[in-house]
Amino acid sequence: MTNQILALLILLFPASGALLLAGRGWRLPRIFTVIVGPGVVWASFVCVLALFSGKASGDFTYWTWIKSGAFEVPFNLLIDNLSIFMCLVITGVGGLIVTYSVGYMEREDDPSYARFFCYMDVFILSMLLLVLAGNFLFLIVGWALVGLSSYLLIGFWYQRHSAVVAARKAFVMNVIGDVGMILGTFVLFTQYHAVTYAKVFDALPCAGGRSCNGGGDPTLELAGFLLLVGAVAKSAQLPLHTWLPDAMEGPTPVSALIHAATMVTAGVYLVGRMHPIYDLAPYAHGAVAIIGAVTALFAATIAIVQVDIKRVLAYSTMSQIGYMFLAVGIGAYSAGFFHLLSHAFFKALLFMAAGNVIHAMHDEQDMRKYGALWRQMRPTSITFLIGSLSLVGVIPFVGFFSKEEILGLAFSKPGDNVVHVLWLVGFVTALITGFYTGRMWWLSFWGKPSPQRPVEHPHAPALVMMVPVAILAVLATIGGFIETRALGTGPAAVSDFLASTVGPVRWEGGGAEIAVAFLTMILATALFVGALRIKPWTAYAPWAQRLLERKYYFDDIYDAAFVRPLDRVAGIALRDLEQPVIDAAVVDAGLLARWSAGELSLTQSGYFRNYVLVFVVGVVSIAAVLLFVRALT
Repeated sequence: MTNQILALLILLFPASGALLLAGRGWRLPRIFTVIVGPGVVWASFVCVLALFSGKASGDFTYWTWIKSGAFEVPFNLLIDNLSIFMCLVITGVGGLIVTYSVGYMEREDDPSYARFFCYMDVFILSMLLLVLAGNFLFLIVGWALVGLSSYLLIGFWYQRHSAVVAARKAFVMNVIGDVGMILGTFVLFTQYHAVTYAKVFDALPCAGGRSCNGGGDPTLELAGFLLLVGAVAKSAQLPLHTWLPDAMEGPTPVSALIHAATMVTAGVYLVGRMHPIYDLAPYAHGAVAIIGAVTALFAATIAIVQVDIKRVLAYSTMSQIGYMFLAVGIGAYSAGFFHLLSHAFFKALLFMAAGNVIHAMHDEQDMRKYGALWRQMRPTSITFLIGSLSLVGVIPFVGFFSKEEILGLAFSKPGDNVVHVLWLVGFVTALITGFYTGRMWWLSFWGKPSPQRPVEHPHAPALVMMVPVAILAVLATIGGFIETRALGTGPAAVSDFLASTVGPVRWEGGGAEIAVAFLTMILATALFVGALRIKPWTAYAPWAQRLLERKYYFDDIYDAAFVRPLDRVAGIALRDLEQPVIDAAVVDAGLLARWSAGELSLTQSGYFRNYVLVFVVGVVSIAAVLLFVRALT
């Protein structure tokens, strides 16, 4: 089988699964959904493995979608090491999440079971199209479909008003990012008259060995900032971040898929794929790093006060994506993608292990109502602890190697004092990460059972739920050893693999910055287990607690600046325009038609003599008019 066919099959498998489930899934036995839903994702994973093992590469054009004069838009798939790397994450971790969903979404006689897996397959398809697209147009198509898929899955339980509102919020925020993507593409098209990556990148200054002045081209800066709007919205970075915590209204497997394998990593992929542009746009490139570092610290501080276990993980995702933005923003692309892989392992693990707890606790997500689960849910507790230690960055777990590499490279980047400030922000964020992660684990799994706990004896998760969690726990434990550059020696598999696509890192990093984050996790242990008889920090700074609980008032500001004014404008338009003018016009047109029909119906007497009389009168009248006109002429 040729690489060209394998590349297309990666998309066709989830597409066919979604179509089958959308058409007949709810009418067929549930085993059909159980096989097709995860099966098509694993089939795509096998195709990706075949491309990976065969070291495939190429820009495959299947047909010309639009051609008008010199303007041409092909449907082409770009297979290189970066797209294969992303597809491995999407289909591998995504396959584990969809398989886990078989048990998590199990509800007897639930007609929406097939609908859920249809949406999940569409989500996988959308993300695969995004990373495989070889031109900007189909990149935007995949980008928009990912937003649509998130809308459908976040609002999956549409009976809940909160889920509908959260889905709508996510959709609006992502549409803002879509506009940025479209405008950025338009800027590049007007400058280079092409939409394929190959033609645009080849036309850039410095491409093909051409000399340049070191960057700073205004057009590229503008395009870089506009594309960054799309990346910020999709990856929930400041200031377009408010949709992500609310996205927890969706089922837990959806949260795992959005946070670990698909949607929020799209922004990191975009910056990496567009690195020829960002390398020549220093201001836009620097903005990526600054936004990432600030978001990392911002989200970590909010996670300290969250009581919903999924919201803690949501803010943690924002923070960790911030680390990835920091890495790609300073030019350490391979380090950012290594953390993307690392984060996919431990964040999917954390969400799915949390899902086991939520499932056992009858959908209760408040950590304060758990406690003592270590004794009753030992396998889940162990796997959650592995994910927590990896998130904190404790050696030898995968999170240590990826986060340490980012911070080490930031600290040692030559000739850039701003990056050293960003390193300090990342280092402080790592300390805070240890604290909120320790708080989350000790509140949930240690201590005494909460008197408010909804279930006294929680049930063990089904095997189909536990096996994917166990696989991810293994990957989170040993996965870091494929890239041990943070220790100054050993393999650098991810960096070497991606070097041909995003280039090598041109400086060395080192140190052990995040190892001390484990100390803050121990501090959290002492506070929340009660080993230290001191007041909580919130007793000394209640204003800070209020600030963090209100999430720095971003939602309140957006509500006051945009939502309520638009609601008032819509209310006025409804009262003064839509109802009295538009609706009235439609209603009055119907009433007029009804009245006219009623009046005309009076002419239908049913007597033939009346019809003949009308006919004769009509003929005589027409004849009289014609004679009168002739007489005048």
